[in-house]
Amino acid sequence: MDNRRLSKEKQAYVLAALCEGTPIRAIARMLRTEKYVITRIIRETGAAFADYMDSEFRDLRCNRIEMDEQWQYVGCHAGRMANRKDPERGDFWLWACIDSDTKLIFSHKIGKRDWWTGYSFVEDVSKRVSGPVQIATDNLPAYPAHIRTHFGYEGYSYGTETKIFGDPILLDGTLARYGKNEGVRKLVTSERKAVVGSPNLQNLTTSHIERAFLTVRQELKRFQRKGLGYSKDLATHKLAVALHLGVYNFVRKHTTLGTTPAIAAGVEIERWDLRHVVEITAAFMRRKEDAKFEQAFATAGI
Repeated sequence: MDNRRLSKEKQAYVLAALCEGTPIRAIARMLRTEKYVITRIIRETGAAFADYMDSEFRDLRCNRIEMDEQWQYVGCHAGRMANRKDPERGDFWLWACIDSDTKLIFSHKIGKRDWWTGYSFVEDVSKRVSGPVQIATDNLPAYPAHIRTHFGYEGYSYGTETKIFGDPILLDGTLARYGKNEGVRKLVTSERKAVVGSPNLQNLTTSHIERAFLTVRQELKRFQRKGLGYSKDLATHKLAVALHLGVYNFVRKHTTLGTTPAIAAGVEIERWDLRHVVEITAAFMRRKEDAKFEQAFATAGI
């Protein structure tokens, strides 16, 4: 295997194709390169975005934030695993937090839908926001305890939104439970409840993070259902998610905002293009290589 690297222009094309949900093998065929080249771009760019977002998304002034989880699997469904104790295969969840007003996804975590993953996720969220904030989640039982642990009991308000689904109704009042409609559920209403403080129940919602998850499901090939594009290893899965969220925050202009979430939140002053992303990644990789060299030099005692 050679150390082939694409030009900056072709790397930008690769990123553009990945952001539109194009499979890795299809990109490799279009650009006449190898699959491992595309995978390396995913890993390096995802690592650069993860590092940048971790350092820059601090002391955010948010009025309203929403937290939720999205399911996907790595390797295979948990129910189909021969070895159910493999920690890097099976069902995994994307935990994410969004600023309702700027649409900035400023915290995310890949892990199981368990107590300890939720604990570390909410802890990370609490360290990134400052000032009074209104928090909205679904009715996952673990959220209230985690939020009280990391946010305390003062300086914020917290409520839950539970969406109620029912069977679709035809115009004559009968249930449409046949043919293509079998199993289809219709949103009937949503129940909003205050948990801590006095949240504004009129604008307390989890719809923004759910809409962001729809974008992930549509445009990140690894999250599309009933296909072969799912992640085969956990490390690449995490970096691919970081890449997608980085483009979501810094590159893609949102119609409702007229700009990117990073600009709306005051994190950046101008929109990034994919060439800039390639340059940021190259700079990150140089710093990483320099750090390895300095560590090896210090270890050798020269």
